[in-house]
Parts: sequence; C-alpha cells; structure tokens
Amino acid sequence: MLKRFLVIVSFVATACLVAACDSSEERAEAHFQKGQELLEQGEVERALVELRNVFQLNGEHLEARRLYASTVADQGNQAAAYSQYLRLVEQYPEDLDGRTKLAHMSAQSGNWTEAERHLEAAEALAPNDPVLRSVRVGLNYRNALRDEDDLAKAEAAKVANALLQQDLTLPVAQMVAVENLVRLQDWDSALALVDRLLQVSDAFNLHRLRLSVLDQLGERDAVADHLRLMVDRFPEAGLHRALISRLIEDGRLPDAEAYLRDRIANQAQNGEEGPQPRLELLSFITEQRGIDAAIAEVDRMLEDDPAEAMVLRSLRANLDFERGNRDQALAAMDALIKEAPESRETDTIKVLYARMLQEVDNVVGARALVEEVLEHDSSQIGAIKLKAGWLVEDDRPGDALVELRAALDNAPRDPDILTLMAQAHQRAGDHTLMAEMLAMAVEVSGHRQAEALRYVTHLVSEDKLFAAEEILLSALRNQNEDPQLLARLGDLYVRSEDWGRARQVMTRLEALNLPQSEALVTELTARLLAAQNRAQDLTSFLNELTKDQTNLGASAAIIRLHLANGDVSQALEYSTELLNADPQNPTLRFLQAGVLATEGQLDEAAVLLQALTQEFPQSEQTWLSLYRVQRSQGLRDTSDATLEQAAAALPDSSNIKWVQASVAEARGDIDSAIATYETLYEVDSGNVIVANNLASLLATYRDDEDSLQRAFVVARRLRAAEQPAFQDTYGWITARLGNLQEALDYLEPAAVGLGNDPVVQFHLAEVYRQLRRDQDALPYYQRVVDLVAAGANEPPFMDQVTSEIARIQALQ
Repeated sequence: MLKRFLVIVSFVATACLVAACDSSEERAEAHFQKGQELLEQGEVERALVELRNVFQLNGEHLEARRLYASTVADQGNQAAAYSQYLRLVEQYPEDLDGRTKLAHMSAQSGNWTEAERHLEAAEALAPNDPVLRSVRVGLNYRNALRDEDDLAKAEAAKVANALLQQDLTLPVAQMVAVENLVRLQDWDSALALVDRLLQVSDAFNLHRLRLSVLDQLGERDAVADHLRLMVDRFPEAGLHRALISRLIEDGRLPDAEAYLRDRIANQAQNGEEGPQPRLELLSFITEQRGIDAAIAEVDRMLEDDPAEAMVLRSLRANLDFERGNRDQALAAMDALIKEAPESRETDTIKVLYARMLQEVDNVVGARALVEEVLEHDSSQIGAIKLKAGWLVEDDRPGDALVELRAALDNAPRDPDILTLMAQAHQRAGDHTLMAEMLAMAVEVSGHRQAEALRYVTHLVSEDKLFAAEEILLSALRNQNEDPQLLARLGDLYVRSEDWGRARQVMTRLEALNLPQSEALVTELTARLLAAQNRAQDLTSFLNELTKDQTNLGASAAIIRLHLANGDVSQALEYSTELLNADPQNPTLRFLQAGVLATEGQLDEAAVLLQALTQEFPQSEQTWLSLYRVQRSQGLRDTSDATLEQAAAALPDSSNIKWVQASVAEARGDIDSAIATYETLYEVDSGNVIVANNLASLLATYRDDEDSLQRAFVVARRLRAAEQPAFQDTYGWITARLGNLQEALDYLEPAAVGLGNDPVVQFHLAEVYRQLRRDQDALPYYQRVVDLVAAGANEPPFMDQVTSEIARIQALQ
C-alpha cells in the first residue's frame, strides 16, 4: 500500500513539474505575442518590457531575443543590440541572422577582429549573402591597407563598387568605395559618390565622410553648413561642439557666439530644460575672454529674472568654483539647493553640485546628492553616469551595467555612457565587450578627440597599430588641426618605424604654429632619432636644445642617453659641468646625484639627496631616490628611517605607500602589506598594478573564503592579461576556486615569464600536484629550492615545497 502511495505521489509530482514547465513556457510565449502586438501598434517601450518578461521566464527564446535586438537597434541603441545579438549566438551558434548582424555591426564600428570571427561563422551558412560579401570586402580592403598591397586595395574597391551596383544601401561597401577615392585623393569623385549614397542612406558615417571631403576641397563655408545640418539630423552626437570649434578655427568668433546664443533661445522655445547650452556659451566666453567675463554674462542674464534663474545661479557658482573660490562657490550651491523645490531643474543643479563635491574629494556628499536625484527621477542621465562610475570604482561592474543600460535606452548615442560601459566591462574582465563599447563610443561621438584617443590607447596596448592608425586618421578628418591627435599619430608612426610619415606629421605640427607645437615636435624628433639608433644625431639635437641654458629636460635626456650607451664617465662630466655653472639648481643637483649613484659613488649621491630632502621635503622623487641609494649602501635601518620620514612629509603619496607595501611584503609582514595595498586601492581602484598586487597577496597568503572572493573580485579584470605577473595572480585565484585546467592556461606562461620568482614557480607546481601530475610538478618545486639557495627571499611555504619534493622522489 505504501509503495503504491509513493508511486502515485511521484507521478503527481512529475506531472506538476511538467505542468509548471509548460506554464512557464506558455507565459513566456504570451508575453512574446503581446510584445509583437505592441510593436505593431507603435508602443515600442511597452513592447520591450514584454520582451524582457519573456527572458525572465525563458532566457533562450530565440525569436524574442532577435526581436528585442532588432528593436533596440532601430532605436539607435547599437550597444544594447550588440549585447543581445551576442547573447543570441552564444545560445544559437548557427543562427545566421545573429552572426550577420554582429559581423556587420563590428565592421561598422571598426572592430575587425570581431567582424572576422562572426563573418567566418556566417559565411559557412550563407556564402553569397550580399551583406556578408560587403563585410568580407571591407575586411579585405582593411587587410590590403595594413599590408600596403595596392593591387588588393584596387580589387577590393572594384568588388565594393560591383556590390553597390546591385544594392546601393550596403554600408560597408559604401565605406570601402568612398574610402578608396579619398585615399586616391579623387575628391570630386568622392563627393559625387557620397552625395549619391546619401540619397538612399542617411547614415552618420556618410555625412562624416562628406565633411572630410568638403574640407579637403577647401570648402570651409560648406563644411560649416553641413555641420549645421548634421547637428539637426544627429542631435545626440554632440556635433555642435565640432561646429563651434570649426567657426573658432576659421576666426568667426561672432558667428560662434551667435550660434551658441541661438541654441539657448531654441531650447527655451522648445520647452526643453538643462544647463548645457548655457554652460557651452559660458565656456566659450571663458576661453575667449576669461572667467570674469563669463560671470558678468551670467549676471546680465540674471538681471532679467528669467525662469531658469536657479540654473543660472548654479552656473555662476560653478564658474566661481573654477576661478578658485571653492568654499564660497560650494556654500552658494548648498544654499541654492536648500531653497529649491523638487523639480527636474533642481535635479540638474544637484548633479552639478555633486560633481563639484567630487572634485574636492567629498565623495560621501556627492553620492548622497546623486541618490536624492535618482530617488526623484531614476532616469536622470547625469546622475546615472556619476553613480555608474562609482559602482565601477567599488568593483560592482554588474550593477553599473544595469544602470548604464537603462540610461542608454534614453540616450543611445551618448558616448559618455558607452565609455562608462567599456570601463565596467573592463573591470569585469570582459575585454571583448570593453573594446566594442570603446569602438562604439568613437563612432557615435563622430570620432571626437577624447573617445578616439581612449580607443587608440587600447588598440596600441594590444599591438594593433594599424587599427589605431585608422581611428586617428578618421578623427583627423573632422579635426585636422588637433595637436594631440597629430602627436599620437606621429608617435604611432615612430612605433611602427614609418619614418617618412612620422616626419610628415612633425611638419604638420610645425605648420600649425600652436603654443604646444614646439614641445610636441621636439618629443617626436627625439623619439624618432632614438628609434633609429642615431645616437650621435640625437646627442647633437639635444645639445642644440640646451643652448638657451633653460631646457633642463633636454639636459636630462642627454645624461640618460650617455648612461644608456654605457658612457657613465661622460654623463658625470656633463652633469658636473652643468652643476658648476649653476650650483644651487635643485634639478641639476638631483641629476648629479643620479649619475653619481650609477657610477657607484653612493656616499656622495646620498649627501646630495639628503640635503635636497631637507630643503625640499615635498619632493617625492628625492625621498625615494635617497631611500634606494641607502638600500644600495646596505644601510637597511637608515633606509627604513628615511622611508618613515618620507611618509610623514608626504602622507598622501601613493608611490611612497607602494614602497612601504613592498618592504612589508619582503620582510614577511603580509598583513601590513595587504593593509597598505587596500589603502592604495581605496584611493584608486582603477590602478591595475595595485589591483594585481593586492589580489596576489590575498590569494597567496590568506586561506579564508572571504579573502579569496575579495581577491577574485579585484583580479577579474586580469582575465585576458598577457603580462606574466597578472597571469600568475589570476591563474592562482582560478586554481584556488577549483578551476585547475583553466588555471594552467595562465600559470604555465607566467612561470616562463617569471622564471626567477619562487612564488610563481610554486603556484604552477601546486596545480600540477592537484592534477596528479607529480612528474610535471617536481621541476617547479625544485626550482623554488634553487632560487632560494641563490638568494631569493625564503617563502613561508618552504616546508611544503621540500615535503612535496621528498614525497615525489620517494615514489620514483
């Protein structure tokens, strides 16, 4: 009877589970159908809510995922669309539409590595698809440019034009065809083609190319006119700043000011809110006529007692803050907020106040204000940006991404949001999505300087110099007199040993005749000569710079050059000559101490540095140099005392704290080292080296679960790192979490790269042991013993090492 009862219960339970499953799927399908209906009725936001409900019930609903991705893409939210399509192909790797969309979107944002990955998967399913053929020709053209293969470039352009004969709307083929004419400097043909393409496609990139071509043709008025058109067509792209810059470059300051005033008037006529147009006018006046003139402008605005008086008063306080009257400005903002009623306008003022508080390191006050704003209006973009940035700093990238995705729904072409998303993905260790967000930020900003330089820095760090060049060239098409973009391009050409084009960039910088031109050209020239190993020419160049007796940077460079060539006596002779001519100069005394230390005259170097620390106790480098010299002298107690004095003189110095942490670790005081790194991490959680060192100590010397989880949270950004130290940290944490095979992918190259570090050798040996690969572990355990015998600090796990060696040898 009991057995029969149990069978019935089991059957009923199974039936209930099936019913629940069916109910869940049915409810998901109902939400999907409702979402489709709402889209047909034009209720896009409500439809997206229904589709999100689908994912909560059935995260693998293919058609819902596809519909959601295409809908947010139509809204212009390319970042959200990309993420959704990426999730789709992770679940359905053979999905042609998802792969095609990802290949196409990656190509348009210039992320050719990802474009190729998805293209290859899609081509296997539909080799003749015109969109895929368009992406393929884009990839071929890009590779031809990289390889400087003129025949391949011509062939790719020919195929692109053939594809456009069949379908004029293929974006990647459009870019190849126009880009080829631009590179051939066939400006008239390029303009004609762009105008033809704009008749069928209102794409942002086409408008940007038209600007570039008009600029090359010298049509400066036409450039300004087309920029005005683009500002109206793409209001979220921030192109009005480019228009203002263009008018300023052309010397049309009255036109620039009139345009800025028109923006304020138009905002009022349209019933829009926000201080940005006024901020931009005041920024213009500040740059052209000074802060006092800008404050006078605000006072004139306030005389009319306008409706936006509260915002104007906040802007006045902000200007006063920038002028240096910080306490007075903060007090004015505090008083203003206390009397202001709850409104969107007040929220804007609070966000501005929060930024000011953050600048004076009152992060607690800034965060409290932002939470107040978001409680009143959860969609306030400025507040979301600030909060997301703090969440990333607090190692909560997932929470930051939730906030930023919501913000992106309301501002899909905001490059600041995309940049913050990139930072969040980087902190989470997702470097693929980080790169994609950086690329999208460049695209939606119209290749603005800040976004372009940020993405270029990432590309250079991955040795993708050609891709970095493409980004810089695109950015320079719309801002061809930007000295920072030109300097970065010149640096890129020096790195890639393209001497001819490096000199062209230097010539361009000289022709601009800007205040910073000389310094930038000097730096590039010195780097070029050094990269070409032209030591004699470099010395002559630097000597020429020192003739006015004021260029101490050039003098220091000459000394470094002598030392790099092994000419220590020559360096000492030169530094002594300089010091004799100006014996009280602190910079020359510091340089002399450095040369003396290099030559082995440690006592003399210490005397010089000791005197400098007394005269200039706020000089961080002098303290650190004295500490290092004393360590080299073997004066351990004296150097420790110097480090304590340095910390007392400069209690906020991160570099001094860093040395303190290293010293504590070396003497085995791990708790003190961890505490110091925690302090450094609290100040700057974005410092990847501090993050690595902190996580490494936590994972190596702490056994509790909380420390291990803390180490993982701090170190997950290192997931794709190629530096051996970072690989060791992430690999060891991965091993301690139980993922031994994955850990080997990091620990094996780390052990090669850090062959003289006993801790790194021990980590690899331990993972081999846990995988029962004793014979692989033995040489790494033995390596630890050999390194300690040769003078390395004895690690606290030495007994375990010798025990394991004995155990393995006993089994042989």
